[in-house]
Amino acid sequence: MAEITAQIGQNLHDVNQNDTRQQTKRQKHLSRKQKDETEQLQNTGVSYPPRLPRHIEIQVRNRQSQAKTSGSVADRCPRQNFFSPSVDYKMQMVIIGDRHVGKTCFLERYTDHRFQQESKSTVGIDFRMKTVTVAGQRVRLQIWDTAGQERFNSITTAYYRNARGIILIYDVTNPETYLNISKWLDLVHEYARNDAEVAIVGNKADLPDVQVNPLKARNFAEKWGYLFYETSAKESLNVETVFVNLVYKILKQIPQPHERNPRVRRRENPVTLEDDTEQNQRSKCC
Repeated sequence: MAEITAQIGQNLHDVNQNDTRQQTKRQKHLSRKQKDETEQLQNTGVSYPPRLPRHIEIQVRNRQSQAKTSGSVADRCPRQNFFSPSVDYKMQMVIIGDRHVGKTCFLERYTDHRFQQESKSTVGIDFRMKTVTVAGQRVRLQIWDTAGQERFNSITTAYYRNARGIILIYDVTNPETYLNISKWLDLVHEYARNDAEVAIVGNKADLPDVQVNPLKARNFAEKWGYLFYETSAKESLNVETVFVNLVYKILKQIPQPHERNPRVRRRENPVTLEDDTEQNQRSKCC
């Protein structure tokens, strides 16, 4: 009986040793496989295991500890709140128009809240950036200020293609700049995207010698679906209103996920503008 008991104990001991050897062998195999994968990832420039930066880990850990104590729903999802995008949309806008209509002053009033009485003419193109909140959406605007000289058209028209909003500025004290609106709209129709929104702006409304009829300009803009405002960069009149309403109109045109066939507005070429003085002369001679 003692010999049988000793034999059984020896068999159990051998089984335990065999299991220990197999487990050790399996662990060595897994560690060797993990080491090979780590070396392979290191050769490709990826750290293993992937980790967040140290300062981000600390902030996430602090939010997790606050969630345990407060128990609020917002704190229970620290990663969702922390890694949310800073902006919802990014938009490009282009400001066009004849020279000396106040395009640069108009842009500086909006982005930098300043006005310079004597401003240098833009050479080629310049840009500013600003983040705004419209209709609950944070939008980052990249606004391009273009030169009004025709010799720069080959450069400036390249920025029409990606612009979601186009601001066409004329001088209310200079009728020629208003008549040239049709020329600028021809460039917009040729180079800009089909769903670009346009705002026609009569600048320098603070000056007393206004020579462009605002009612006529408004009727023209509304006829073709454009926004219209008279502004003053010097007095900060309607400058911010132009950008806010233009961004709001663009946001309404952006298709939502539930829309299968979003509507895209197709523009037609507008009529050519005519001066009031020329029409009066034609009516007198007939």
